[in-house]
Amino acid sequence: MHIAVCLKHVPDPSTVEVDPLTGAIDDGRVLYMLNPADESALELALRLRPADGKVTAISIGPADADALLREALAAGVDSVVRVWDASLGPIKPAITSVLLAAALRATGLPDLVLCGGYSADRGSGTVPALLAEHLGWPAITDVTRFEIVSGRALVQRRLARGARAESEVLLPAVLGLDLDRLRLRQASLPKLMRAKHAPVPLCGLEALDLSPQDLHFPAMTLHEVMPPRPRARMMFAPDATAPVQERVAQILSAGIAGKSGQKVEGGTPEQQADAIIDFLRQRGFLEERAGP
Repeated sequence: MHIAVCLKHVPDPSTVEVDPLTGAIDDGRVLYMLNPADESALELALRLRPADGKVTAISIGPADADALLREALAAGVDSVVRVWDASLGPIKPAITSVLLAAALRATGLPDLVLCGGYSADRGSGTVPALLAEHLGWPAITDVTRFEIVSGRALVQRRLARGARAESEVLLPAVLGLDLDRLRLRQASLPKLMRAKHAPVPLCGLEALDLSPQDLHFPAMTLHEVMPPRPRARMMFAPDATAPVQERVAQILSAGIAGKSGQKVEGGTPEQQADAIIDFLRQRGFLEERAGP
């Protein structure tokens, strides 16, 4: 089985410093690291690799990304590929998915592609689904657990409010993982030294049979920001069958009935109780008394 893992180098949050006056990030102090979700995917791929299997790590980025690919080599992956071109600047998930799909075709399509569910810098979580669309493969995201059985992946995925769903998908497929943090295995010193001087293959747009036009996507343009329309107020309409004076009174009161009361004085307690009952009956709170 051939498993490909998509890796991304992201800024280390502990090294990000923001200028309090301008709000700009000091790029000179930022250090990069392997995206934690991709680190979990890489470790899982190494655990799943059979004796005759292969694991390939692919990353998109400038020369700084070679460090994380050499880290993957030291951990035990069989091959690595870095995708970059001088014409590329900051790339979005839509472009990332196109480059990854082209790199996978150029290096030999695997049986399974594992991606971290979310990156620490953008966190869009859209790359696994977009990559599967470009490859024409099925995709399952938010995967918390899976196993490979006879060319199928038996998958458990996370749903809202802590629910879980189980399904299966035929390989090849793309899985977006949402695992508990798995630390990448510690490499031995000889492996670290070999990986330090190992060449990292670089694929540009020409090697991937792509042009800058293939990466041009229409951008959304914001023309105007409008406040939400206020909710319309309900207008009171008087009873059309009521007399004029009563309709005028309803309009002036906006249909709000005023409170009315009656003070009961004098008489015995029984007489006062009868007066209260008659008052409630007149106002419709009690039914009319049945005849004798």
